[in-house]
Amino acid sequence: MLRSNPTSRLAATMAAVVALAAPLAACDSEKQAEKPKTTAASATLCGVQLSASAKNAVLDLVGGKEIKSNGSEDSLADTARALVSGYRVNGADDYEEYPLCTAYGPVATVGADLSFYLSEEVPTSVSPKFTQYDMGELALARPSHAVMYMECSSSKFSSGSKPVLVEGDLTNAQVLSSDDAKVREENLNVLHAVSLAMVRELGCEGDAGLPQKFSPPSEA
Repeated sequence: MLRSNPTSRLAATMAAVVALAAPLAACDSEKQAEKPKTTAASATLCGVQLSASAKNAVLDLVGGKEIKSNGSEDSLADTARALVSGYRVNGADDYEEYPLCTAYGPVATVGADLSFYLSEEVPTSVSPKFTQYDMGELALARPSHAVMYMECSSSKFSSGSKPVLVEGDLTNAQVLSSDDAKVREENLNVLHAVSLAMVRELGCEGDAGLPQKFSPPSEA
């Protein structure tokens, strides 16, 4: 089984999300994550400018009328720098997570986690629970999880002519709709917006093959 199979990572990710449900007051560390804050509905999410459709997708996923997150306007740039530094030091590592932020709903305990990874390869075998889509190198989605693989050629990685495989990851901890196809599309819509912003922040040639605007992709 490939190390980059998103199914194996999902269990660990979900366990971490459940841990976030503990009261925020329980942690008094100076390194405690910034408390969720409201973002104007038409503004940004963790440094990512959202289109109208991506904004509505976030609101549907978290079940709110306004977007809250534990990120900031610097989150995108900070995560991009961490990706570059991580690659230069360790190369690709399927299990090294580079978190962006979590988008929350009315109750700020669980929400939609957004992260990135530096993957070794695009998986050739994935769980049948995922639907495969033609976006980037490969996109996978289920109601609780979406993954997108993108080949990034950028001088920032100092990888020579070798493209770096960047993986965007969205974990939807609270599925609020029984319409699986709709939730999968909303997961991909949000992940596309965040991933496009990331590849542009990284300076990937040709936006790493991602379309400028999101439209429901064809199944692969």
